[in-house]
Amino acid sequence: MRSASIAALALLALQLVSTSPARAQDLSDEVTERAVRAAVRIQVDLPGGSSTGSGTLIDPRGYVLTNFHVVGFVRHGSGGAPGQLLGDGQHVQIATVNSDRDTARTRWIGRVVRADVRLDLALVRIVAQADGSPVPEGTTFPSMEMAPTTGLRPGASLWCFGFPLGVRTINVTGGHITGFQMNTRGEVAWIRSDAEFNPGNSGGMLVDRAGRIVAVPTAVVSGSDTLEPIEVARPVERVPSEWREALARGPIEDVRIGGLLALTAGLEHTDESVGDGAALDAPEVHYYTLPPDRPLQITVAPRFPIGLIAPNGRPLREAEGALAVLPTDPPGSLLAVLVPRADDGSTVQLRVRLERPVAQPYAGAQPYGAQPYSGVLQPRVGAQPYGAPQPQVMPPGSVMVRGRMVDARSGMPVQGMVLIGQPGVDLQQHVALFLAGRLTDAQFQSRLVASARTDANGFYELRGVPRGSYPGAGMSTGYRPATLTLTIRPSDALVIDVNPIQMSR
Repeated sequence: MRSASIAALALLALQLVSTSPARAQDLSDEVTERAVRAAVRIQVDLPGGSSTGSGTLIDPRGYVLTNFHVVGFVRHGSGGAPGQLLGDGQHVQIATVNSDRDTARTRWIGRVVRADVRLDLALVRIVAQADGSPVPEGTTFPSMEMAPTTGLRPGASLWCFGFPLGVRTINVTGGHITGFQMNTRGEVAWIRSDAEFNPGNSGGMLVDRAGRIVAVPTAVVSGSDTLEPIEVARPVERVPSEWREALARGPIEDVRIGGLLALTAGLEHTDESVGDGAALDAPEVHYYTLPPDRPLQITVAPRFPIGLIAPNGRPLREAEGALAVLPTDPPGSLLAVLVPRADDGSTVQLRVRLERPVAQPYAGAQPYGAQPYSGVLQPRVGAQPYGAPQPQVMPPGSVMVRGRMVDARSGMPVQGMVLIGQPGVDLQQHVALFLAGRLTDAQFQSRLVASARTDANGFYELRGVPRGSYPGAGMSTGYRPATLTLTIRPSDALVIDVNPIQMSR
């Protein structure tokens, strides 16, 4: 009986040992030391704070692999749109340690040279020392070899190296591969692990027993569909081939940010939900860049939820299947499409078409003839392209000026502001001083003769304008200010229609 109990205890002990997390001391001293010296702490200073994370030196010339969300925006919100870099991407602080008891100190400055929004990966090149002086010639950085997932199996031991928030010395946790998340192409999209990921570990490294980096810790997934948080890491075998080729050619001087499909007007673009953009079975969000010209009409098939995202990450409007980009929408706005995952895990094909609406001529098209636009608002006696005037009560000696603001290329309406200043006023400077807070509202208005906002169709009315000659300005978000001149002659009617203000980008 006693021998049976001892055997049972031995079996239980064996089970506990076989299922306990891998420990850092299971790695050889040589592997641990190399990983510690190749691990980096990343910091990007921002107004009012900073973004911190981890990274790994993967090339002795000083190239660091990390998550893009450590140095840029992967999702919209929080002050930026997907694909934008935090700060200018030119001053990434790189802190390193020389041993496992050393405190991380900023020794280098890096520059983001490659990024992929969908894969959430970025490559940072060390370009200077912390004080801004050049990297000493012949400097060789400790680095880690990247390894594929070939040969890895669930249960294999892995170790996570990084710098959690608030920690200035290297932090190492051990665990196992608990599974693989595959995409629809049969590639390993994510490695699942029970090694503990802490905030700040993003962008660090998962190391195998041979001392090679196999994945980049990226996220901890939790929610109603998971009993416990699941740590997921992006396999380094997914590093784009273009990055590897660029590294092989020599120093990377240019900056390329991928993972955003650029849309071209008049063409239908095909895309697919691969399974790289979401850690588990959540819908993917596909982001697309738009050409600078406005207006645009977007249609998506199938009819998925779509939205327009401003450059600051703020959603502008949402719809299903079709959406219009207006002349007043800011340049740099992105299209976002929510693509649900197919029930059977198959690829979802997506078709996005971008078209320019045909400019609709307004009433009385070309009432002034085909004249080159000079910025001079010309009254036209007898021409009323904007309809019959309504009865108005205006100060003696003044008139009503009616017009329209349009896009110079498309002829489509533009929403904006028309300002008419006192004679001799530099309106451009006047507006700049007001926006800078150096003029009060009363001071600003005192230098204006009249002002008006255009409606949704670009029409405006300036009421009570005395006869005479005045400087003017047309302004709209996303367009260059238009310099205008308005002259009202003694013989002009009480209501005059002027030629359209043509706005250029």
